[in-house]
Amino acid sequence: MSTQRSLPSLIDRATATLTAKTGQHNPAIDAIACAIAGVSYGQYGYQDQLFRELHPETASEPWLHLHAERHDVERLLPTFAKGFIKFKQLGDVVSIPKGSLVIDITGNEYQTIRAQHSNEDVEVIALMAGVSGNLPNGAMLRLSKSINGVSSNNVLCLGFNGGADIEELKHWRQRICTAFNKDQEVGRRDDYESWARSAHADVDFAWALDNTPKRGMVQIYIGARENDPTLSLEIITTVQTFIDKKRLAGCHPLVGIPTHKAVDVEIQNVQNEQVRANVIIALQKLFKDKMGQRNASVNPPKQASITPTEIVLAIAPITSNYIVKQPIEEQFITDNEIHILGKVTWTPLT
Repeated sequence: MSTQRSLPSLIDRATATLTAKTGQHNPAIDAIACAIAGVSYGQYGYQDQLFRELHPETASEPWLHLHAERHDVERLLPTFAKGFIKFKQLGDVVSIPKGSLVIDITGNEYQTIRAQHSNEDVEVIALMAGVSGNLPNGAMLRLSKSINGVSSNNVLCLGFNGGADIEELKHWRQRICTAFNKDQEVGRRDDYESWARSAHADVDFAWALDNTPKRGMVQIYIGARENDPTLSLEIITTVQTFIDKKRLAGCHPLVGIPTHKAVDVEIQNVQNEQVRANVIIALQKLFKDKMGQRNASVNPPKQASITPTEIVLAIAPITSNYIVKQPIEEQFITDNEIHILGKVTWTPLT
């Protein structure tokens, strides 16, 4: 709780005190009161700052580094994308030297990790860390320096992944808070959810089910707030390992991915392509925001539903000339499901 007092209230307090003690109220009293109040305001401000800095929930970034060091929660650094490429041979098999550079259409560079033959899938690593190094299967690259026996401009990407930006400050703060409060976490359902979110930077939401699928087990569902909230097997394993280290003896946690339940949306009387694109963005945001939310009014909490009214309200700021034809009923999900945006259908006004 903040202890900061407003400057006018401090001036009024100082003025009242001086007036009561001296029996006078003149410009000199007002000047002295302002000086006293200014000093007090600075002291309250410093006290308030210290209070904020001593707790990771409200600490500034420099102090957050101190909390992280104390609780051994290092910020997750950027990682480099890796993957394989395939060369188009112009004749016999040739050797692809270690350190050969290939470049994508945006200028990102990738380097071969070791010497390999041109008829093999050649492993490469991005030279710049971050998500920008990830490329889909089928993307085309080119050699920065030609190699005899292979095409310089027809290098096929077989999929690069694993590149990640530095951990977001908000997510890092959350993990530090989890470590800060670790003495209070004893293995309740909420604790498993907190552990899951703090285990990896890509985990945006999690919920746990006690005695599921059978007594003595805890089912934890995790995901990312994306249009496809599925996380990789590597991340699931990381979260599982992290929770296994935290769990109580006798409890057996099982980390998994929720089942996707698509909600198809039919919208009438929207013809403009740009408006349609903006509507889809708004719907995607609605579904992302609902991911992992639960209705706390029931015990145990149930997964939050999506109503036709919420869909209408999401579209309303973009256009007023529309009719939501589907869905017309509230969309419920079970404890092991999560809503995702399905097919958006556009129909003319009849």
